[in-house]
Order: sequence, then C-alpha cells, then structure tokens
Amino acid sequence: MPTPTNPRFLRRFLIGLARVGFLTAMTLLALITGCQSRFIYFPRPYPPGTAEAWARETPGKAIDFTTSQGRQRAFLQGERHHPRNLWLVCAGNGSVALDWSDWLRAHGPREDAWLLVDFPGYGDCHGSPSPAAIRESLAKVVPLAMQEVGWSEDKDASRLRIFGHSLGAAACLIAAADHHIQRGVLLAPFTSTMDMARAITGLPLGFLVWHRFDNSARLADLTKHGPGHIIILHGVEDEVIPIAMSHQLAKRYPSLVEFREIQNAGHNTVQQYHPEALAQALHDAGQ
Repeated sequence: MPTPTNPRFLRRFLIGLARVGFLTAMTLLALITGCQSRFIYFPRPYPPGTAEAWARETPGKAIDFTTSQGRQRAFLQGERHHPRNLWLVCAGNGSVALDWSDWLRAHGPREDAWLLVDFPGYGDCHGSPSPAAIRESLAKVVPLAMQEVGWSEDKDASRLRIFGHSLGAAACLIAAADHHIQRGVLLAPFTSTMDMARAITGLPLGFLVWHRFDNSARLADLTKHGPGHIIILHGVEDEVIPIAMSHQLAKRYPSLVEFREIQNAGHNTVQQYHPEALAQALHDAGQ
C-alpha cells in the first residue's frame, strides 16, 4: 500500500496533477479561441423602417449587394452627383453605420459623398463578421459606390477617403490598403487586435487571436503606395483603447500619420463634445 511519503506515490501524484493542469489550461485556451468573436464583435441590427426613414431624411440611397455572407446593405448620402470626395465610413464596435448619418450631415463637408458601411451581421447585413468577411464587403461596395456617383475606378480613385472609429478604423485601413486610399481620418484606432489582447489581459496572448486586425501593418502598406495624409484623433481619457497605441502609430509612420490628441475626451465622446476638432480633421484630410 503506497503512502504519501512513498516516492512512487509522489511521482504519480505529481504527474496526475500536471495532467489535470495541462487539460485545464488547454480547455481554457480552446474556450478563449473558440469564443473570441463574442469578445470582439457586438452586432446590432436596425429597427424595422430605419433605412426607409434615413432615405427620406437625407435623402440618400441604399446600396444592396451580396457576398459569401449573404445580403449586405450600405448607405450613400451627401453630394451623390459628382462629389469632390467619396468617403468610406465605418463605425466602431457596438455601433452601426447610420449612427454617423446625422453627425456627418451637420458637420461633414457638404461637397462630399459618404458611404456608410456596416460589417456583416450588423445593421441590415447578413452573416458573421471577421476580417475576411469585412474585407470582402468593402471590396464589393466601394466600386459600386464609385459607379453610383459617376466615377471611374481608374480615374477617380485618388478622391477616395476613409473615416473610421475604433474597430471601424481597422476596417477602413483594410480598404485603404486594397484600394490605395491615401488620405483620411482615424478616430481612436488600436495598433492591432493582438496588442489589444495583451493590453486587456496583461498576458502575451496575441498568438491566440485569429480575428487579426493589424493597423500598423496596413499603414505600412500605405507608405509603399506613395505620399498620403492620415490624421489620427484620440481622446486623452479613452477608457477602451489606450491612447499610447495612437502615439505608436504616429511615431512609426511620421511621413504619413498626423496625430491630434483630444483633451477631456473618452472613447465615444470626441464627436459629441469636440465636434469642431473632428470636423476640422475631415476638412484637412479632404483637401
């Protein structure tokens, strides 16, 4: 009969304990990996009649198209007939594209057009969000919007602009890299979702993130395409994304990025309490 002081018993006990610890760790890692989309995306649908009410008020035009995720819908408003610029607009997580409609009508340059795009699974869009699904949607809708405003993809691409908030900034940078969009405004961007995993947990868990948005890499792509002007705004009191991440992006790409720090502003309050700062950034990037 083995006793607690028996070396063989202790060895078996430690091996069993190690196995339990390993299985527990693997189970936790599997849960984190398999459920991480629930921590990254917070889809929100539009109430019935939202698109119709928006079309009456703007007046704008919905752009319906289909991807591997199913039916998608984006919204085009502003100067829809030969505008000065066409802006791709993506909202932050937990928001939908039309959350920006009224603000842009009140503060955006009136000579420009605004393409408000929801992620798959958000707004009136079917499917589930992921970097690949978002990229597919943007790749399809940008040319459709250019046609709608009477533009040629070959001749008028230099007049495309981006405006994205938080996760929407990452989506816009994907489109910017694909369509060579060199000018725009990013509000409260992160460096990457891998860096955000470490910032939130304090642990080096970036290797587990498979919804990989890498704003630093996309800005590097833009620098390869030639001159550009990306204005980053970030609230000093941002409680979601550390302002240090915007500082890092500006430091890494000084020839491309202009950083503007917004005092007394959190993650979702720049547009509410400092609309003039954001409007000025849109004006400057639109030149």
